[in-house]
Amino acid sequence: MDATIDKQTFLAAVGCRTAGWYTRRQPKESPTPGLEWQFYGGNEVGRTARVQLGDGLMLPRSPQHVALDATARALAIPGISLLFEATFRNGALVARADVLRRAGRGWDLIEVKSGKETEDGEVKGEYLDDVSFTALVMQRSGVPINRCSLMLLSREYRLGAPGDVLVEVDVTDAVLARVAQFTEMLPEIVRGCVEEEAPPPELKIICRKCEFFESECLGRGIDAHIFMLPGLSEKRLAAMKPLVDLRLLPADADLTDNQRRVFEVIRSGEPRVSAGLAQLDAVSWPAYYLDFETVSPTLPWFDQDGAHEQHPFQFSVHVCDAPGHVVAHHEYLAQCEGDWRRDFVERLLDVLGDAGSVVVYTDFEKKVLNAMANPFPDLADRIAMVIRRIFDLHAVVKSGYCHPGFQGRTSIKKVLPVMVPELGYEGMAVNEGNSASGVFGLMRVGVYHEESVEQHRRDLLEYCKLDTLAMVRVHEELLGILRSAGTLKTRRGT
Repeated sequence: MDATIDKQTFLAAVGCRTAGWYTRRQPKESPTPGLEWQFYGGNEVGRTARVQLGDGLMLPRSPQHVALDATARALAIPGISLLFEATFRNGALVARADVLRRAGRGWDLIEVKSGKETEDGEVKGEYLDDVSFTALVMQRSGVPINRCSLMLLSREYRLGAPGDVLVEVDVTDAVLARVAQFTEMLPEIVRGCVEEEAPPPELKIICRKCEFFESECLGRGIDAHIFMLPGLSEKRLAAMKPLVDLRLLPADADLTDNQRRVFEVIRSGEPRVSAGLAQLDAVSWPAYYLDFETVSPTLPWFDQDGAHEQHPFQFSVHVCDAPGHVVAHHEYLAQCEGDWRRDFVERLLDVLGDAGSVVVYTDFEKKVLNAMANPFPDLADRIAMVIRRIFDLHAVVKSGYCHPGFQGRTSIKKVLPVMVPELGYEGMAVNEGNSASGVFGLMRVGVYHEESVEQHRRDLLEYCKLDTLAMVRVHEELLGILRSAGTLKTRRGT
């Protein structure tokens, strides 16, 4: 294996030496559409930054020896004041600088990010770590750094209005402090990353989101692990360490009410019905089961939009006149050209009518509906009427029904295969929201070949349709569970 340690590996090892070891050996996989879309946005911002900064020299990125040689030669030419994609190596460490700007006898290091500047001026820790790793490798390579900054998308920028797309934020002091910390960690990180065997793992709160926890590390082979407890805090985890198997947790462990419910259900293997399930009685018929898919282009598509504006491009609505009895299905998928937004809202309002519950899963649809009124104030009253009819099925599951098969989670992706095993997302070309957003975004900007677009559209329609059918079936199953526990009086809305 190549002895290099790149930014991704190093920063993973900063949080967990074991994760760094696995990251370095992780095989390269084809990116999901969601990740491709993220890369596309990042590349857009990179191009925008280069235009905004002015003429500079673009250096080769690979092969590594060519990139290193080109960078060394460019640094030595006094007439060159701006470099893009400069590559540095010191020992095992390899880094690439987005932008170097000559400043006297040294250089300003600029990291370009596709995130927005924050209202309070705070900078994400992950952004600081990115710049700090590059600064570490540059300093150890003998390149003097005068200033470190981030280029972030401006909160004020609007398409069609004057002003820069990106703003530069000085982070020199924070970066130099982080470089000092990285320098102290460096020998241990390098040693841990290149050893033949993975460093002994330590249970930490970051394990909860680690891609290696269940497949390679402490959670491997444990079907009920500690991170199935919802909302587990670092403090509570510290009191439980080094326990990983949830079933071994003492019965008197300090848990929240929700955590205790999940713990007891998983330990007993029996589902539990709670009083919250009775909220189902509030549904008025006919019921409209609604799901949106949205896209957030990094740089705006529509006049007066800012960066990362969220736009719904697709909806699915299943209409039922009684539990589980579908009488109609409506769907909408925007065309890739032009501005579809008003057509989307008007079509949706016509489908939903003016009576009956609008059943959703989480408050996402409510947030999107609220945002729809901003560009179309003449439709605001109709949108508000729809919002008043919303019934959140997810809130019922969270408060009313806990099943060991949910593994402490209540997303529709966890609930559906347990409650309706004949339905599922496995094997679908599009099977989660980030991929749906990515597929549409990549279609819109022309990345996909024209002959594949119709298949992508069919895939999107199939996915969104399953989301609303899933709600229909889960709702039906929940009603059956409630009836088995008592008597439910349904009411028909007018």
